[in-house]
Amino acid sequence: MNASFLILRIGDTRLALPMTAVREVLPMLPIDAPPGLPAPVLGFVLLQGAPVPVLAPLMLLDPMASIDAIGLFSHLVRLRDDGPCLLVDRAEDVVNGDVAPVDPAKSLNAAIVGELPVGDDVAHVIAADRLLLGSERAALAALTIAAAARADQWRAA
Repeated sequence: MNASFLILRIGDTRLALPMTAVREVLPMLPIDAPPGLPAPVLGFVLLQGAPVPVLAPLMLLDPMASIDAIGLFSHLVRLRDDGPCLLVDRAEDVVNGDVAPVDPAKSLNAAIVGELPVGDDVAHVIAADRLLLGSERAALAALTIAAAARADQWRAA
């Protein structure tokens, strides 16, 4: 498949997200992290007055991964269809290219769908709609509703 991709860097890892899945790239914003969130959910950012969940994509792809620190110059990549934001170290570039397939069994939830050559490196192409299981999407929706109710309480004060 030949398409346009947003190249994301997280530590030493490069991911490629199809541009059709990207709504916007944002600078780092304050993340509200209420207690008790699942590990891949870093918290919520307020966009146009509504809370939007922030996810750590590497923790979704590799449950053993962890976030050491959030950089001041990190980016938030908002997914289309009122999707969550992905926290990345950098949104590096937009490139066009042909994707080489990968074995879906080698990726949690088959979220990595290919490899894209980027210079002397390779970026793992991710399918945004496969980053979360259905039950995880439902839990994230419930957490987002709770975050909105919490924000409304503070606005009323």
